[in-house]
Amino acid sequence: MKKIVLLALLFVTALGAGAQEKMLTAYLGCDGQMSFILNTPSGNTVMTLSCDEPYLFRLTSPQGGWWKIDEIWNAANDEDTTSLVGSDTGEYWIHYSALSLGTSNYGGQELHLRTAPDKNADIVFSFTRELELMPLDVHGDWVMVKVEGGYNGYDDVVGWIENEWLCSNPLTNCC
Repeated sequence: MKKIVLLALLFVTALGAGAQEKMLTAYLGCDGQMSFILNTPSGNTVMTLSCDEPYLFRLTSPQGGWWKIDEIWNAANDEDTTSLVGSDTGEYWIHYSALSLGTSNYGGQELHLRTAPDKNADIVFSFTRELELMPLDVHGDWVMVKVEGGYNGYDDVVGWIENEWLCSNPLTNCC
């Protein structure tokens, strides 16, 4: 009987751990190009989005540079959701390079990208000006991001930053 109770407890614990899905909100960060939504990571294009609209995304399940789209809406009108249509898989995916998160260090605070999602992890990059970052992964209250090269002569940089320093809406300053 003890084995059955232990197995049931382990099963419930495993279900709870699996239910803690990685979720993130980000905005469309393309530079004057169209962005494509696919039916699977690296699959077929099912929708295209114009960079003329301030789209926001609720994203889950990052894998291999792709994010699964849970919902899309227009930042200019929070009630204006965009219908996801055309996928034969019932799923919609977007590449991280089409997504952005702004930093909210509006007072010139020095922010750090770290080697791991931990305040004590080594710093790989520090900056004081507001930047747009591309989201790669989520772990608790931390987001793994990429900074494209060109800032202060650096190459591309990848690191972890606390979510509290990120703004997922291009039309506000998230204060």
